[in-house]
Amino acid sequence: MNQRIAIIDLGSNSARLIIVEIYANGSYNLIYHQKDAVRLGQEADKNRRLQPEAMSRTMSLLKSFAHMCQIFKTDKILGVGTAALRNAVNGSEFVKKIQKETGISISIISGEEEAKLGYLGAINTLDVTDAILFDLGGGSTELTLIKNRKAKEVISLPFGAVTLTERFKLENKATEAQLAELDDFLSQELAKVPWLETLTLPLIGIGGTARSIGKMEQKRNHYPLLKLHNYRTSSLSFHSLWEDVIKMSCAQRRKIAGLSSERADIIISGLAIVKHLFETIDSTQLIISSCGVREGLFLQYYLSQTGQTELLDPLSHSTDNMLSFYSGNTEHAGQVAKLANGLFDDWQEILGLQPRNRTLLQVAALLHDIGITVSYYDHARHSAYLIENARLFGLSHREQIMAAIIAGWHHSPSVKYSYNRIYNEFLDAANWQTARKLALLLALAEGLDTTQMSLVEKVTTNISKKQAQLIVTTKQELLLELQAVKKHSKWFKRETGLELAVSTASL
Repeated sequence: MNQRIAIIDLGSNSARLIIVEIYANGSYNLIYHQKDAVRLGQEADKNRRLQPEAMSRTMSLLKSFAHMCQIFKTDKILGVGTAALRNAVNGSEFVKKIQKETGISISIISGEEEAKLGYLGAINTLDVTDAILFDLGGGSTELTLIKNRKAKEVISLPFGAVTLTERFKLENKATEAQLAELDDFLSQELAKVPWLETLTLPLIGIGGTARSIGKMEQKRNHYPLLKLHNYRTSSLSFHSLWEDVIKMSCAQRRKIAGLSSERADIIISGLAIVKHLFETIDSTQLIISSCGVREGLFLQYYLSQTGQTELLDPLSHSTDNMLSFYSGNTEHAGQVAKLANGLFDDWQEILGLQPRNRTLLQVAALLHDIGITVSYYDHARHSAYLIENARLFGLSHREQIMAAIIAGWHHSPSVKYSYNRIYNEFLDAANWQTARKLALLLALAEGLDTTQMSLVEKVTTNISKKQAQLIVTTKQELLLELQAVKKHSKWFKRETGLELAVSTASL
């Protein structure tokens, strides 16, 4: 039976609603997303009370969230409130009013709980082993030290983009004196976190400021993909952005490509926090994660249904989830992947492939037929489009595009792909050559399961100076499979310089 789960994240600056459908086969998919800036924490620092105007804006938005949950017939609503609610003396009172007027139950979570959810959202969607994770919100900043994918240290700092903007009056163009005062404050605060000083690790950023950095960087660099998660930028590039932004007035900042107008007044304080993190730990790279508290809250619920606490392999999980969502024929996909991996292991050397290429082949093999969901005709191309645009976690953007091309070529390589602007801007000649070779292995593997009956038990190979021999061990006589494999003999020779000879052996 399907479930629809609504997740509400009520922050100091913005509120978000996502609705995720969990299907009977265990796969899940995001089906709705809504976000608005409510500035719940605006001017709350004055007397530690949420202000009437801010509560009114928030209540109005939450009523629309409740309405959408009714329309989508959600089975469960999981709502959390962060810094603005937990720091305000009238936070609990406002939560009760929300429950009364909207029916939505909001749990006020601690800074440590917020950090944990952000960690779950990021670590389960990124292939990162060691890092400093920061969740920079409107009213707080959570820091997590990740070692071997585990959260080793956690701290919640009681300041964020909204509160620092108000405290240092940074809404408009910042003066040198204001920036110096802000620098002194941040230096003192981060010095209180002893485990930051001896680290040289990449930064992972979640929250609105981090996403804005990624979007601005992508616009500045004319990045051809509309994909933010796992986008990576350097310390040098970030500092160049910082130097440009601090010279601008708020009106000028509103015109920055990639920066939403509603964040223009608070971006300087947000960037300042990131700048100090870069400098404190001497980091050289920032990884943008579009998955944070909301995704962490969903995954915490989802994993609890299966008795898990953490995904061990984000790529494997997201690939399996995509396969289950789009395709009913998981047995064929698994058989093709098994055969393709076997061919890779035997022929990696003669094809000049790298070990990491096996991962791309695995993903493409499992997902090569999902395009049939769109249409059987041209389904290889449909598969490529779905893979390119999917929420696959654990691949770089370039690797995801290569996996898409490999799947798109599982019948034969198509020159039409070389005219695709996005592909051309991401891949060099060596990448294209690698994609062709991996697609060849996928084509051979799919040919060996043409009837989709898993008739092939195993494949062994022998290589001589002029010939590569493929010995197929089978349960019964093969006909269509052998024909399909032999169709790719010319392609094989182009890539290897060898003739392909195919024979069978019985069990």
